[in-house]
Amino acid sequence: MSSWWRRVRPQQGGLLLSLLGFLLFSAGPAFASLPTSSDPELQLERTIRTSPFVGSSISMRDAEGSAFVPRDNSLWLADDNGRAIYEVNPFTGSLKRKISASSFESATRFGGGAVAGADRVRDFESLAYDEANDILYVFSGPCCSSSVLPTAFRLLRGGAGTLQVDSYQPLGSGANYTGAGWNSADGKTYVGVGARLRSYDFVTNTAGSIFKVPNLSGITGMDFSSGDLFVTTNAEKLRRVDWASKTLVTGWTFDLTRFQIRDSRAVDLIGDRFYVLDGYDGRPNGDPLDHAVFVFDVLP
Repeated sequence: MSSWWRRVRPQQGGLLLSLLGFLLFSAGPAFASLPTSSDPELQLERTIRTSPFVGSSISMRDAEGSAFVPRDNSLWLADDNGRAIYEVNPFTGSLKRKISASSFESATRFGGGAVAGADRVRDFESLAYDEANDILYVFSGPCCSSSVLPTAFRLLRGGAGTLQVDSYQPLGSGANYTGAGWNSADGKTYVGVGARLRSYDFVTNTAGSIFKVPNLSGITGMDFSSGDLFVTTNAEKLRRVDWASKTLVTGWTFDLTRFQIRDSRAVDLIGDRFYVLDGYDGRPNGDPLDHAVFVFDVLP
């Protein structure tokens, strides 16, 4: 990416920035280019306010997961307490759309069956976007009552050309996928929690065998790019996993607390920048960092 492009900021570019953003991201992950350095650094480029969103009165209540959809140039964010997901422009931070709990509650089980109901939308945890098939997955967990039912929801492209809630699959009572991501290398969706990783197939509603990456634990967010897995953890670290060897990449562990991130919940690599969602609930009302998305450059 050119030095000129790095100097452009959302507040300065206006319509030109939006156009350049569309051209950049419409080509998808081919533009993702990270430095080859063995000891890179993060530099905070900006933050995206979500409480409220730019030009809106709507606010995130409890940030949990995210996924980038390059076809729409949209960053999707999951709101646990708000029981909703939001479609956001990653350049301007403006809110495009909100999909509320009612859309998920009325979804029918994949293959036919009862509607999801309220108990399947009480604990949104993570999102993953299957770019090959243009499918957005939303995973909910079991918190914080025995009546809450872990669930996988599927969103497909509707008649209006936008992603819409299509169906759901019930997950096991102990399923709590705090991280999720789609891997273009093998076409599979992976989910993670704690130190455990496994694949998940929505159509068959089956999870693969559990595996672990040595010295990786506390998984909160996941994103695949450039053949590797990027993970945020509950120790407020951003880490890179060499997917071929299932090992951590030396020099690619970043401390997020130095940027005032207190509860890293999700990560997406968009272009050559990391977007990290902070789920910390302790900031005062009106704080622009409340449930914000932190956007980072990666310096060699």
